[in-house]
Amino acid sequence: MALKNYIKDKKNIAYILLFSVIIFACFWAFISAGLITKSFKTKIVSQTYKNKEANIESLLVTETKNGEKLWELYADSGMYTDENGVVLLEYLIGNFYDKNQVTASFKSDKGTYNSNKKQIILYDNVVLVYKDGTNLSAERITYSGKNEDIIAEGNVRIERPNEAVIWGTKAILTGDYSDFHIEGRTKSQFYM
Repeated sequence: MALKNYIKDKKNIAYILLFSVIIFACFWAFISAGLITKSFKTKIVSQTYKNKEANIESLLVTETKNGEKLWELYADSGMYTDENGVVLLEYLIGNFYDKNQVTASFKSDKGTYNSNKKQIILYDNVVLVYKDGTNLSAERITYSGKNEDIIAEGNVRIERPNEAVIWGTKAILTGDYSDFHIEGRTKSQFYM
């Protein structure tokens, strides 16, 4: 009987040791997995918050200052990535304002809005029309703010209805839309 109890006790001790080893191995695996994947989780979370990206249909962007609307644009679609703060826009129209009155309207097949620089770049079939009817077409127009010059580049054509049509390589328009000058090779046609 003593031998039977001795064997039974040895079996129980072996089971307890085996069970303890299994629990220790599971605990060790759990801790190791947590330490190994911690850096992966940190990288994934930081990349998720660093590289925000969005594709948007029917996008309206407006800039206001002191309650006064400076400009607005509507695009059929846009793609934003937080990596460089630029929104890529397609088929857009918009208006520039002064004292809540539209001073100029524009359209373009493509464009960008840089949220860091507060800059709009229009390209591909760009047309800008002022409230007095003066209109401008170019391959690219850059608007950097209300008090900054507007830069038109590439096959620039400016028309003042019933006055003149002027072609050039580049045009610089004042931010208040009151004056412009043409650079590069130019051609002018005046109406009489």
